[in-house]
Amino acid sequence: MSNSLEDFWVSWLNSERWRQFAKWGVGAKLFKSQAYRKLDVARRFATTYYKSLRQPELFQDVQTFCMFIGHTKSGSSLLGSLLDAHPDMILADEADALRYVAEGFCKEQIFHILLKGSHREAMKGRVTARRLDPYSLAVPDQWQGKYRTLKVIGDSKAGPSVRRLTGEPKLLHEVQKVMKGVDARFIHVIRNPYDPISVMMVRGQRTFENAVEHYFDYCETLIALRGQLDSSNLIAVRYEEFVQQPERCLGDLCRFLGVAAGDEYLRACAGILHDSPERSREMVMWQPEWIEVVRERIEQVDFLTGYRYED
Repeated sequence: MSNSLEDFWVSWLNSERWRQFAKWGVGAKLFKSQAYRKLDVARRFATTYYKSLRQPELFQDVQTFCMFIGHTKSGSSLLGSLLDAHPDMILADEADALRYVAEGFCKEQIFHILLKGSHREAMKGRVTARRLDPYSLAVPDQWQGKYRTLKVIGDSKAGPSVRRLTGEPKLLHEVQKVMKGVDARFIHVIRNPYDPISVMMVRGQRTFENAVEHYFDYCETLIALRGQLDSSNLIAVRYEEFVQQPERCLGDLCRFLGVAAGDEYLRACAGILHDSPERSREMVMWQPEWIEVVRERIEQVDFLTGYRYED
């Protein structure tokens, strides 16, 4: 696809008119249909298979495949965008790599999808949270959507990945099988539960009771999933700590993934962040009894220890 044509196409896909059509208009029913999904998978399989044949050496330097796990709206898009700015990493956002593992794509085919996803997100300006308060996660003068030496590649689709692993328990084994020869590593992003629960109530229009059950059901799944992973292949990151100490935390993440983090890269990433974590809980008028219900549930989940509404 020529640059001008791709620019036009990405601009169209990023337009409000397209989102209205694809998510709430006539297109929503079409894109969710089984027939469309099967056709889309077949198209992607064919195109990525062809690309793999044409560029057999493209991913020869890849050492690590990276996946995010955790709750939706917990900060995985933020961390993924900053990692994508590293010269030796490609991190797509919402590419759903597990879908292609389940569909029988080989490692190189999945990598082509992730590479394209990262490139397209960079062309869009890495804009996120469009249905709430849209903002850009673009890092000036860094490497989002491109790379110098590709050593790490992955996907920051956290919540839906957990749902897929829940429905297909053998999929985690399939990931490790498909990624043979590459180290599969997992990043668990954790955020104060009052924030993602609030987003579910506002954006998902859930009741408090429904949002709480949904959130803590995910916690049970995450506990089981973490138990299946070797501790050396899993790192937990608290969103609040990351925002407050981005250079240190980002350096830790880079080391975990097997790459060095230069000072210029770390400063550039830290420069796009707010001084304090976003408090999504303030979108909801929390009743005292609601706060207490969540506090009691937090005490039952080891990786949530220490979180309070007041923090």
